Order: sequence, then structure tokens, then C-alpha cells
Amino acid sequence: MVRSRTWRARARSCSAVSALLVVGAWTLPEAAAQQIEQRDGAESSAPETTTASATGLSLDEVLRELETQNESWTITELQIEQSRASRREALGSLLPQLSSSANVTYQGGGEVEVQGNTVREAVEWGVNANASMSLFNAPQYFTYRQADRQLDATQAQSAWQRTLLQLEAEESFYTLAAAQRDVDIAESAVDLRRAYLDRSEALVDAGLAVAVDVSRARQQVLEAEQTLLEARQNLGNAADALAYLLGREPDGELRVDFDPDVIEGGESSLQGATNSEVSREREDFVSRRYSIEAAELARRATWWGLVPSLQLTAGAQLGQPTLFNPNGFNWTVGIGASWLLYDGGARYARLDRASAQIAEQELALKRDLRQASTELRRASRDLDTARAAIDVAREQVQVAQETYEFTSARFESGLATSLEVSDASQQLLSAELRLNQARLQARLAEVRYRYLEDLPE
Repeated sequence: MVRSRTWRARARSCSAVSALLVVGAWTLPEAAAQQIEQRDGAESSAPETTTASATGLSLDEVLRELETQNESWTITELQIEQSRASRREALGSLLPQLSSSANVTYQGGGEVEVQGNTVREAVEWGVNANASMSLFNAPQYFTYRQADRQLDATQAQSAWQRTLLQLEAEESFYTLAAAQRDVDIAESAVDLRRAYLDRSEALVDAGLAVAVDVSRARQQVLEAEQTLLEARQNLGNAADALAYLLGREPDGELRVDFDPDVIEGGESSLQGATNSEVSREREDFVSRRYSIEAAELARRATWWGLVPSLQLTAGAQLGQPTLFNPNGFNWTVGIGASWLLYDGGARYARLDRASAQIAEQELALKRDLRQASTELRRASRDLDTARAAIDVAREQVQVAQETYEFTSARFESGLATSLEVSDASQQLLSAELRLNQARLQARLAEVRYRYLEDLPE
């Protein structure tokens, strides 16, 4: 990263110097010479400056920090825990239920004796234990299976939400990298146009140009400075967007370690990717199918609620001996059956509602699968177009550079006006910015296609 940015700084310096010496007949004024000396001196300290930039986050570091610091990522894990707890709760209704109680009672009024036995004491105590278990309760079984399927749906949905967070993080990462490059381009344009302004002033002082050339050169500098201000604004916004995803306080100072001139894998990793059907194993669609299965199990639970249920109960009691319980201990065992014969049609209403909901979810899934396939085809076309746009934009930069150098030479020969030089300079700046944006769009299109297709890294 340090090496690449130092190279770009030297390239900017060389381009500025070449613009001034393009016809070989120029003689730099003392002010322009001092400016170049200052720029060359800045290059010697550039490693120290770019070393700070080199501490910017890499993509791997961004994704790791996303997993540990992003609140939405943690929320997806908590959603899984809640769903897992719901399944344990549903399982508990199928297992035996145990309960116990103890009591101590003080009764006033003294003791009462009947035929030599005490039937009422001042203090009485007792301990009870009860157990119950459903021998047959079909709705509870289907409720448990529904909770199990809902857990699967939550896990798949959480995985997809994390995938979307990674997609957003990657997009923010490359957007910030491109914003950094825009600032570099704008700074280069400011340096170039300030050097041209110095040259124009020197030519006017030497009687080789008119004052309007200086005014136009100064206007070029102001336009370049305005472009630089906008580029720095976009850089701060992009830095804040990535900082927000990483759980940091946005201050506009976050930087990434990536050279946007290099579209890693942009022209090879997805070469020939023309799939038009989205993968049905994508986590969001897997989650939808699990949700439909859970709704179907809930409907079946309502159907099985029409049959009787059986319950086994057992109890034991230990206390003081009494007239009717001389040993102070007794126990009971029983089997009960319950059958709801009529509830006013509420169960049938729930069945109709569940059937309508399942049909709605199935239709929505079919529609969303078709929509996802449409988005995938659009992403594929966007990727192909973005790749082609890079080549076009690169040629535009080359042509704009040649035009600028040729126009500058003609201006020095008196065959072109300063207005033509100004237009050529603006076209060069615009072409460089378009090339940077084309590279960004190609990278974003690749990332989006990869996530929509659910392709591995």
C-alpha cells in the first residue's frame, strides 16, 4: 500500500512537470520551480504519511470486526437462542410434570379427644408430591415439531441476515476505497492546475500571454479545489458508513487498505457466470420453506385437537396420623380422559385461517424465487456492463491525457487558446474520476452477484 501510493504521488508530480515542459521551450519561473522542489521534498516524507494510511483496515479485518462489534450480528445469535428456548419449552410439555408442597397449620382452641384419640392438635403438618404425564396428547407433539422447524427457520434466516451484513460491509469497504482514490485524483488535479497557474502568471509577466489566461487558470484551480472538497466530503461519508457497520463512533477518519486500481478477481473469478436461476439452497429461501413446514405442523396440531387426550396422574401425601389416616401416609394413581366436543366452531375457524396462511406463504415463496432470479440476471448484466465500462473509461483517460498534452503544446505555439487548455484539463479530470467510478461499479457488481448467487469466496 505504501509503495503504490508513493508511486501515485510521483506520477502526479511527473504529470505536473510534463505539462509544464511539454514543448521543451518552457522556462519555469522561480515560483513554479519552488513549488516542484517542495513537492519533491514532500515525496521524501511520503512514506511516513502513507504509513498511517497503510494502517487502514483490510477486507478480512473489516469482516472480522463486523462479527464481533456489529449489534445486528449479535442480535441474529440472540434470535437463535430465543427460538431454541421455545423448542425446549415445547418439549417440556411432553415430559412428566412433578410438583411438591408442604404445609404447617396451627389450630387454636385446644385439642379434641374422641375415645382416647387426639383428632385435633395445635400444630398440624403435611407433605404432598404429585406427578402427571400425558399418555396421549397429539397437539402437544405437533407443537414440539413446529418449534423444532421454527428453530431451523430462525437459524437459516439468521445466516442470511449475516450474509447481508457481510454484503453491506464489502460494499462500504470498496466505496470507501474508491472515495480515497477520488481524493487522490482531485489532489493531483489541484497540483497540476496550480502549476499551470504559476506558468500562466510567468508568461504574462514575460509578455508572452494575456491576463485572461491567468484568470482562466485561476478559475481552473478553483474548480479543482471545489472537486476536491466534494471528494473529501464523500470520503467522510463513506468512512462514517463503514464505521457505523463496525460499531465504531463515526468521525470520518476511518480508512481502508485497498488499491481501487486493482479489481481483484473482477475479470476472472466470475468469468462466464450466466446463471439465471437463483439457488434454492440460499439461506433466506431455506428459512421460508421451514416456516411453511412449521405452519403446516400447526394446522395438523389443530386437526388432532379433535380427538380425546389421556392423562396419567399420581400423588403421595405424608403427614401426622389422623383418625382417617392412622399411618399418616397415602397415595393415589389415576387415569383421566378429556374430549372437547364442541367449542362453537373455533377450531374449524383456526383450520381455515391456517390453510389460508400456508397457501399465502407458498405463493409468496414462488413469487420471491422468481424475483430473486430476475435480480440475479440483472446483476449478471450489470457485472458484464461494468467490466466493459472499465476498458472504455481507461481509453477515455488515455485520450484525454493525450488531448491535454497536445492542446498545451499548441497553446505554447500560439495555435490554441487558454480556453481550449482549460477544457482539455477538465476533460482529463472527469475521465480519471469516471474510470475510478467504473472500477468501483465493477467491484460492487461482482460482490452483489456473488452474494445473490450464494457463491463461495
